[in-house]
Amino acid sequence: MIDLKSKQRITIKIGSNILTDDRRQLDLNQLRHLVNQISFLRDEGKEIILVTSGAIVCGAEALGIEPRSIEEKQASAAVGQVILMDNYQLFFEKAGYKVAQILLTRDALEDAQRAQHAQNTFTTLLKLGVIPVVNENDTVAVDEIKFSDNDTLSSMVSMLVKSDVLIILTDIDGVYDQDPNLHPDAVLLKTLHHIPQTMLESMSSSSPSGKGRGGMRSKVEAANRLLQAGIDVIIANGRRTNILLDLYAGDAPATFCSKGA
Repeated sequence: MIDLKSKQRITIKIGSNILTDDRRQLDLNQLRHLVNQISFLRDEGKEIILVTSGAIVCGAEALGIEPRSIEEKQASAAVGQVILMDNYQLFFEKAGYKVAQILLTRDALEDAQRAQHAQNTFTTLLKLGVIPVVNENDTVAVDEIKFSDNDTLSSMVSMLVKSDVLIILTDIDGVYDQDPNLHPDAVLLKTLHHIPQTMLESMSSSSPSGKGRGGMRSKVEAANRLLQAGIDVIIANGRRTNILLDLYAGDAPATFCSKGA
């Protein structure tokens, strides 16, 4: 178990599966509910960095297309990012908080000088009480500067801003000893002190729903990266009602990754 009440700086990653419904449309009720929970954490004095997916799905819905080419995906991202941020801003403002959009490509975090500038921006926003909302800059990203998925992005951002913990919200309760979709007797791994290579090799690298780029493997790889950096990780089900509130209260099923857990 990881005590969120003892953590000051929290990064939260929300995947496309959590923000969209079965019709692959933006789920505004779900988004509002998550914003309200994040606002509660801010009310408790926590600094929050939000890494969000969903721009391409939102844009594709608005454009009425099923994007297949890189150009169509980038166009969908350009349209969808506006929709996504408009709704984040609307719901957070109702809760009394301001948001800022930060779009990143991998080279911005791998180049020391550019990473320092990004870190300074994050630090200033947090001092001003603003919630940074981070996504990949899909409209300009190419393979050489692209994150493999937003799990990777959230782990790199967590290291950049020196978060105390990263919460990855996905569509199952956490990491299981085998695929729970195929094995009804799969057991939730509640605590991971380290992640063996055999665990990574046994996991799928694809997203079962097709909405996002990352599967459970990318989340465990992100957790492994942060464990080595001394940052805790929680992998939990973002579709569970009040999941962030329950995690804060210490009463939610999840996988807690910490060397000191």
